[in-house]
Amino acid sequence: MVFSDLEKRALEVFVTSADSQIYAIKHTIPPEVFGAFGSYFSRNPKDFRDHLLDAIKGTISEEGMSEDRDESLSEEDALRWITEKAKDPSLATEYGLKKSRVFFRKWYGRYSHKSIANTVWIPMVATEVSQLFARELAYEQLAFFIEQSTRYVHWDPNKMFLDPMIMKSRHRERFIQTLEELINSYNKIKDFAFEFYTGKNPFEKWMEKQPQNIKDSDKKVQEKTYERQIIGAALDIARFLLPQAAKTNIAWILDARSTEFDIAAWKGHPLGEMRDIAKLIEEHAGQIAPSLLKYTEKNEYYGNSLRRHDLFFEGSLDNFDKGIDVISYDPDSLNKTIAHLLKRHSFGGTFGQKYANVKNLSFKEKIDILQLFSSGRQLQDEWVEMDEEFDLEKVTFEIRTDLGAARDLRRHQKLDRSEPLYTTENGFYVPPMIKDMNPKAKEIFERALSMADETSSSIRKDLPYESQYIVPMATKHAITMSAGLDQTQYLLWTRTTPEGNFSYREDAFNLAEAFVKTYPWVLGYETYPDGPFIEIYKNAPLKNILRLQIGEAVLHT
Repeated sequence: MVFSDLEKRALEVFVTSADSQIYAIKHTIPPEVFGAFGSYFSRNPKDFRDHLLDAIKGTISEEGMSEDRDESLSEEDALRWITEKAKDPSLATEYGLKKSRVFFRKWYGRYSHKSIANTVWIPMVATEVSQLFARELAYEQLAFFIEQSTRYVHWDPNKMFLDPMIMKSRHRERFIQTLEELINSYNKIKDFAFEFYTGKNPFEKWMEKQPQNIKDSDKKVQEKTYERQIIGAALDIARFLLPQAAKTNIAWILDARSTEFDIAAWKGHPLGEMRDIAKLIEEHAGQIAPSLLKYTEKNEYYGNSLRRHDLFFEGSLDNFDKGIDVISYDPDSLNKTIAHLLKRHSFGGTFGQKYANVKNLSFKEKIDILQLFSSGRQLQDEWVEMDEEFDLEKVTFEIRTDLGAARDLRRHQKLDRSEPLYTTENGFYVPPMIKDMNPKAKEIFERALSMADETSSSIRKDLPYESQYIVPMATKHAITMSAGLDQTQYLLWTRTTPEGNFSYREDAFNLAEAFVKTYPWVLGYETYPDGPFIEIYKNAPLKNILRLQIGEAVLHT
């Protein structure tokens, strides 16, 4: 969007730039407002600044302006009111900031007091960045972010990141042709999927399965809800054709210490886009915490760790199916978990003492202890234990899935995660409902993926890192994750929701089954019983530690 000079002046009361692709949010915006506007990204492709301008003008759809502004003001007067009469709250602390910066310069870094920077959080926004930037940001464990949704937002075919290295290479024409093929196919598959879900769930049939509040609502509300769910289901299918060049918008917060580290590392990133973004983050985050972002020069060591050409595997890769591989676990996790719990809730003592006591208990006595700890846990209680005792014993697993599902799974940032670079050589995941759609759908879907495969392989010979931009979400991909019991059960609860994408929901149930086979005690079993997993889960003696959502959504989205 192009802003007028007056709009720019009003916006820059609140953000570091009205023009830059990357910018920071000034402390004139309350954290709750930043969170609210950032959350719009999940359902609306507009920039944060557009929402902010709507709020300034009093034209925002969700709420009007605050009571401080005269509602009779015109939009132009409202902008002037912001730029000329509104007081910047940061001015009141200007003297204190000057003194604090003297303190920071003396202590920060010089005496390793980097903990100062851990307490300073910087809100940031990135617009029109690629999926590859989103991946790097997700790997920052202290970054909390909201990204544009692939379900609620129809992807703009004109918003693709055209990597400069590819665009000046011999692959330019083929790269552009493949992007066009993927997006044209994305739109066609969306239409086929819309037709498929409408036929499978006509409005009257859909209404019969709705909760009472929908049945009691106005007809327009019902129709709008129905259409939104149908479109969401259709986009869940179409998203498999989105390439990593598809641009997205992200709002995030990150402490100054981690921001400083990322800037220094990303300046040595093999992708030019990441190096450019690092400089923009440095410029705009530096306006929010100028005393703290001191050590942002390129870090050769960490930059080199992102570009290990010497470790590239040149052999052929095999296709694989969806599934879970448990890589490592502790067979004695039950005894150790209970020992951790007993130590936490005792006056003194060591882990070794508690562990020796627990080993003498019967299996039933151990399960009784777990029953006691988890009793009274409600659906809104995300964690089994207030502290970290249920996360001390780890399990490492690999999820064989598709790139789109991995994108959602890696968002669980408290887990340790690792992924390979993106390649199409492992094959592609084809959503099972494609075969039930218009016969042309499967042909269009597979033709687009075949073209992406050929183009990615060709580019990789000259530009291995840049070849990832053309890799579609349907690409088969393996993500390795390590987690304790609490983080694992939280991942399984959130990713088995019936409203979630069917692909990662399948992954979550696969993981749940593998996890229970490894640790049957999490459901109160001494050994894993025979039978279908869902029946094993339903009949479990221990109900309140591992929880899954086994219902089905009407549209399976």
